[in-house]
Amino acid sequence: MESILTNPFILMFGTIFIGKFLGLIDIKGVSLGSSGGLFVGIFISYGVTAFLLMGNPDFDTTQNFISGELFNLSLVLFIASVGLAASKNIRRIIRNNGPQFIILAFVVTLTGSLATWAFVKLFQSQSLESVVGTFSGALTSSPGLAAAIESSLATGGSEALVGLGYSIAYVPGVIIVILFVQILAKSFREKGMLLETDSGDTEEMKIYRRDKETEKETEKEKEKKLLHRFSVTGFSLVCASGVLLGNVSIPLGETLGEFSLGATGGVLIMALFLGDRKKIGKISFEMDEKVLGVTRDLALKMFLAIVGLNYGYEALTLIRTTGVELLFIGFLTGLASIGSGYLVGSKLLKIKPLYLIGGLCGGMTSTPGLAAAIESTDSNEVGVAYGATYPFALFFMILFINLLFQIV
Repeated sequence: MESILTNPFILMFGTIFIGKFLGLIDIKGVSLGSSGGLFVGIFISYGVTAFLLMGNPDFDTTQNFISGELFNLSLVLFIASVGLAASKNIRRIIRNNGPQFIILAFVVTLTGSLATWAFVKLFQSQSLESVVGTFSGALTSSPGLAAAIESSLATGGSEALVGLGYSIAYVPGVIIVILFVQILAKSFREKGMLLETDSGDTEEMKIYRRDKETEKETEKEKEKKLLHRFSVTGFSLVCASGVLLGNVSIPLGETLGEFSLGATGGVLIMALFLGDRKKIGKISFEMDEKVLGVTRDLALKMFLAIVGLNYGYEALTLIRTTGVELLFIGFLTGLASIGSGYLVGSKLLKIKPLYLIGGLCGGMTSTPGLAAAIESTDSNEVGVAYGATYPFALFFMILFINLLFQIV
């Protein structure tokens, strides 16, 4: 019985199946969509683990139901698909909005770090390590978690406490971004403010509309050329080169440690770069968006199901026992970060709504948020804004985490 209940494929695909139906539930225009699998995974994780503990009190509750390799595979496939689909507009967007995305990334991560610093002072019953862990969890950043653990060990702190804060804050961090993005997209759409329907007459919009008209004129011709085109060689090269790039560590000095993009950032950068190049020799990176969409959706559903299954029991148990304060801290940190990013991005930087949504997800380093953004806006453009913001957000986050351990 235990072998069936802990079978990773039964759990993962069963979660995806049930999550699909949960995601279809619509409440006033807001639905979970693909994120339904995340919530189903959380409760299946808790239910299965609790059942196994009844029959075997020695069952190891810290083990993951799904292996890290399968988790990373789903993440890489999802990011590569998003990056390749979005790559056709990367030059135009970075040319017009590059500095704005850097500022947005700085504001989101700075707000999160300041909130973390304040909570360390306010909740003195909680350790520095666990509160800083909620910062990386609220922004759903595995590289941020790695940086926090490294800094904690360097200062004689506890790795376990960092992991505790991260585990508790991760789920509310995901939920905040998903719901914020869906509500934002719904609001923008109702006001006719999404980029495709924007009636403004700025030079950027004129260029955009001309590009769209040209695309429509050649759409049928391109569809015939690209119909069902999917280069396994090109896609594999994007993934392999991206993972290699993500593993490159850049030393930032003794105080700040090292910076690396991780698999997510590396694959995204290579997908955008190679997709923009379109072709190297005989290897093509220009692929049918419908085929990429199928790959993206399957990988996304796998990724979210795995997150729920691997974190569900631990997160719910910790929240129910010792983690209420950390849950509260993580929730407010995430809300303050994305809220400040929205205010600065929309009011001060005047970023176009579609790019703002993608930029906020990049600033929060949230892959589930990106998935919700693509689904709720029905546009791959958000992926480009995400890709332009994400590396800077990652850099600033690692910087601020190291500073927190130095100054608090």
